[in-house]
Amino acid sequence: MKQKFDIEGMTCSSCQAHILSAIKKTEGVNSVEVSLISNTMIVDYDPLLCSNEKLIDSVKNSGYKAKLFENKKIKKENEEKKKQLKLEKTKLIISTISLILLLIVSMGHMLLKHFNLPRLTDDPIILIPLQILLLIPIIICNFKYFTNGFTSLFKLHPTMDSLVAIGSAASIIYALYSFIMIIILKTNNLEFSMYTDRIYFESAGTILTLVSLGKFFEKKATNQTTEVISKLIQLVPDFSTIVKDNQEISIETELLNVGDIVLIKPGESIPTDGKIIDGYANINEATITGESLPTYKQVGDNVIAGTINTLGSFKYQATKVGDDTTISQLINLVEEASNSKAPIAKLADKISSIFVPVIILLSILTFIIWLFITKYDVSESINFAISVLVISCPCALGLATPVAIIVGTGKGAENGILIKSATAFENLHKVDTIVLDKTGTITTGQMSINALYGNEDIIDEVISIEKLSEHPISKAITKYKDIKEIKNVSNFEYIPGEGIRASIGKTIYALGNKSMILADKITISNEFIEQFDKFSNFGNTVIFVSKNKKIELLIALSDTIKDESKHAIECLQNMNKEILILSGDNELVTKTVASSLNISSFYANIKPQDKLNIIKEKQNEGKIVAMVGDGVNDAPALKLSNVGMAIGAGTDIAIDSADIVLVKSSLLDVVNAISLSNIVVKNIKTNLFWAFFYNTIAIPLAAGVLYFSPLFIQLNPMIASLAMSLSSVTVVLNALHIKSYKKIK
Repeated sequence: MKQKFDIEGMTCSSCQAHILSAIKKTEGVNSVEVSLISNTMIVDYDPLLCSNEKLIDSVKNSGYKAKLFENKKIKKENEEKKKQLKLEKTKLIISTISLILLLIVSMGHMLLKHFNLPRLTDDPIILIPLQILLLIPIIICNFKYFTNGFTSLFKLHPTMDSLVAIGSAASIIYALYSFIMIIILKTNNLEFSMYTDRIYFESAGTILTLVSLGKFFEKKATNQTTEVISKLIQLVPDFSTIVKDNQEISIETELLNVGDIVLIKPGESIPTDGKIIDGYANINEATITGESLPTYKQVGDNVIAGTINTLGSFKYQATKVGDDTTISQLINLVEEASNSKAPIAKLADKISSIFVPVIILLSILTFIIWLFITKYDVSESINFAISVLVISCPCALGLATPVAIIVGTGKGAENGILIKSATAFENLHKVDTIVLDKTGTITTGQMSINALYGNEDIIDEVISIEKLSEHPISKAITKYKDIKEIKNVSNFEYIPGEGIRASIGKTIYALGNKSMILADKITISNEFIEQFDKFSNFGNTVIFVSKNKKIELLIALSDTIKDESKHAIECLQNMNKEILILSGDNELVTKTVASSLNISSFYANIKPQDKLNIIKEKQNEGKIVAMVGDGVNDAPALKLSNVGMAIGAGTDIAIDSADIVLVKSSLLDVVNAISLSNIVVKNIKTNLFWAFFYNTIAIPLAAGVLYFSPLFIQLNPMIASLAMSLSSVTVVLNALHIKSYKKIK
């Protein structure tokens, strides 16, 4: 059983790691995915051994809150996010104003002294309570760091909030202690100036305000990563017009039912999937396929929710509503991919789970070492210890992978490439061998006329006869041209696997394969035999047309190669990918297609099991294999391959078996998916490098390793908190660069 939960209280990757660890230890849990970005958790568990209540308790025991996922409308969710961000902004403004006043009170005397200006008072008994008064609003606005931080610390699962809470609390407690000593010493007329330099209320205020500032920009930037989903949802109208009892009625889109007749006018968005029953339209399907040019639709054609009618009016019958619509499934795919973990993220997770405890120990060690170095100067030692606590940043490590994956999967969805998991996305950039199904993948999967030989004047009669048949070859012939007048056909007879016999007036026609013509004892001249062999040698299906027992015409048909397939193959070969064609078609046809695309490796006349064996052979050779297919027979191979890519126009079972769905049914999107994967993985590696590099450099600097060097570098807690905030924001902004990706056309 799979269940999704909302999680409250997560602020960094350490939180994520603690929840993961707690749930994995729960009996009956098979797998768990926790998303720091969406604050959700998806658990796959055995309902005989585990329950939702048990999982919620496990999360609670690790210091966080969990509840069953509430499936809100995205628009409502976005509104809540905006309200939350607005509240955070208000708190940040209050904190910033209070901090500026606090800094003026605590450090303004330095500025006044520099310009030889008089101070109103130097009495610490007046100035320090004023500092405390100005610090209180900052503490109230940022009290969550103390509640979350100390709660997780007491549960022995310290997080980033714990570091901020300990650092701020240490500054406040030591400052209060110093203030009490000042009061005692002043009351007894003793020297107290040694304690006036140990008031760190401004450090505590600065830490809390700057961390909040970083979190605010981080949240604002991470909200942008999900804007693709928001844009998709916004394309589905809140209200729809249905036709009932010849009346137009406006209802909420979520109340639509399968079978409802929906009316769409020019400029309107389509609310749900369905089939046109009246009218026509030019529909912009860019949100689903990534193709900017409108598609002409008429009676019998399918329409997709979220696409826009640019021209024409029509009525259609709803076939899918709610979560079953294409756009809802697209959104679910993007969310699932965003929540899933890429293998590269596991390193960051392992480090994050032990990072905070190690930092706390380092901070304590820093304090002890500096006590000895400074000959028991507690004030200076606390400065270094707090700097180590505050500058450390597991947030950057935790955000490095998910934000890049979310932006990447969102960008893919925007271009008609639906990525189901982060693992597949990462594996795609390692792929060195690409296995292609032929029919429907490289080719259109539909027959069309390549050439005619003989008496072409009778083609109108041939088309008139073929219009009475539903066979794919008949459909291909009827599409050859529009005829002015359809002839009256009589005595129509369809012979399965052979062809058609029919009459037009007194003329008898036979349209079929060679065996049917020979069975009808019709003589085939050497001229037509030679031409038949030529057509056949190029992989064509050849139809003989006889008129009154005499061969008049040969029609050569074949499954045509898609326009973009050749360009896509060239791009993949330029990427140094090995290309194989696997086809159940005969060798001659397969060889013809392979040769025209400059592909040397191909397999013909193969069954689904053969495809599996060939993929296994390649994997045993150490190859990373991507399989691209569209049919039921491709499903096992799609599942076995390292990355399965289904053509969007394919069967449901093929799409379900695949890791990536190419909505446009274009091989060029295989190239685009690989290119996007390369960019995302590179972005993740860059983010992780800088996150590691930042901590490797920043922590020793904060600990004061260069304090006695000629550079005399000392990072006080205020600078440390600013550096920590900037590191997280930098990682998120770097991931947003992926949004500038332009697909190959």
